Amino acid sequence: MKELLSEYDAMAQRLSGSGGKAAVDKQHAAGKLTAWERMQLLFDPGTFRELDLLAQPFKTGFDIDKRELPRDAVVTGYGQVDGRTVYASSYDFTVAGGSQGSMQMMKVVKVMEQARKEGHPYVTIIDSTGRRIQDRFGKFGYRVPIRVEDCGEGNIDMFCPPMASGVIPQIGLMLGPCYAGTAYCPMMSDFLIFRKELSFMSVASPALLKSVTSAVVTQDEIGGAELHATVTGSADLLVDSDEEAIAKTRELLGFLPSNWTQKPPVAEVKDNSNRTEEELLSVVPEDRDQPLDMHRLIALVVDGGEFFEIAPLWARNLITGFARLDGKPVGIVANNSIVDDGRLDANACDKAAHFIRTCDCFNVPLVFLVDSPGFAAPAGQPGPDGVERHAAKPVFAICEATVPKVVVYVRRVLGATRLVMGGRGMSMDSVVAWPSVRFDFGGYTMKEPLSSGAVMTFEEVIDPRQTRPVLIERLNRLRSKLPETRPWRKHGLIQM
Repeated sequence: MKELLSEYDAMAQRLSGSGGKAAVDKQHAAGKLTAWERMQLLFDPGTFRELDLLAQPFKTGFDIDKRELPRDAVVTGYGQVDGRTVYASSYDFTVAGGSQGSMQMMKVVKVMEQARKEGHPYVTIIDSTGRRIQDRFGKFGYRVPIRVEDCGEGNIDMFCPPMASGVIPQIGLMLGPCYAGTAYCPMMSDFLIFRKELSFMSVASPALLKSVTSAVVTQDEIGGAELHATVTGSADLLVDSDEEAIAKTRELLGFLPSNWTQKPPVAEVKDNSNRTEEELLSVVPEDRDQPLDMHRLIALVVDGGEFFEIAPLWARNLITGFARLDGKPVGIVANNSIVDDGRLDANACDKAAHFIRTCDCFNVPLVFLVDSPGFAAPAGQPGPDGVERHAAKPVFAICEATVPKVVVYVRRVLGATRLVMGGRGMSMDSVVAWPSVRFDFGGYTMKEPLSSGAVMTFEEVIDPRQTRPVLIERLNRLRSKLPETRPWRKHGLIQM
């Protein structure tokens, strides 16, 4: 037995070398960690258990069969993140450029399905050149022999993310190239983190596009991290290094439960729950044409001033992100008058709807901080009809959500803003207002708070200094909120 164990240990040691010293050195020279190193950094020390280390690619009939491709270019397994089980896969660029093969897909599908079945979060780390052509057209024709009941049609990993959606949190880390097949699956994750300059995501590489269309483009032009963070809205966060990406992933997981049946983890309270802030009296400028610093308002209210913003570079006229109140995670949706005066446009509506639905999936209460003059359709975005279609998305998401929802009207609630940002009659649990709030229900006259309160637009005028304790009191009261019933259906039809 000892001899057999020694033989296995030697094989495992050899395979753990990934693509060999030269390939590892090249990876490090590019400023990237290896797949194994990324896993070690993601999980609590000593807790990672690798699965299917000995898996080898199928024979294709091409010369690539003569090469040893350890693990078929992916590390998979599970471990602990802050004491909670998390599954993960990490593509190994040092082995055939992390290219996607049939055995590799089997390994990835396996951990994704195990994560869903067991109710644990799943993290995928992408650093891959895309599909391996030899495998795609070789003897097996890219068929993955796994059980049909495990993953839809059983021939690719596209089915698993939708099946896990809303069941467990799914986070994708783009730490290198991500082309074609390896791009589709992570795009269905709940959150995507991109590394600046080194990560790219597109359905085809510049070389492939040139060979097919003769078009000459750069990676940045068709799928750079900055493009996805500012234009497409695909990147939720931009980071400067592998280490930062993994640290952000661990932090993000701390705001989310392991699965939809659980409540988010509660952190140690290091802030005074009854804290009041005199500065909140001056957050709203006397000149109503001047922008309000909503980021500062958030920092003054939440625990320790710590705010984990989601998609900070896309649709910047709306702020979304996670924070804690009395140690408990909350999702914050707020207008940002510093950008386009906080007007709501198509992208802002999409951003709000997705974040609201994400929080509702994972039992994270929602806080809305409202200051918007209404809607706008900036150049390059759909006209009024398009904005209306997009505006229906957050309205749908708010009405569908059953988590506790608290609204604070800060300054302007004009036109249909109160629908997109939450208002009475939309299953909101509590709506309060600062004395500075002004309303416009379709005309040109802004109604004063007292007359608006008379028609039950909100339930209470609060002292801005009391915003933190008021929110904590409301959310603590709502922790015992009974489940809300909704009509039985296969699923709703949110505008897409």
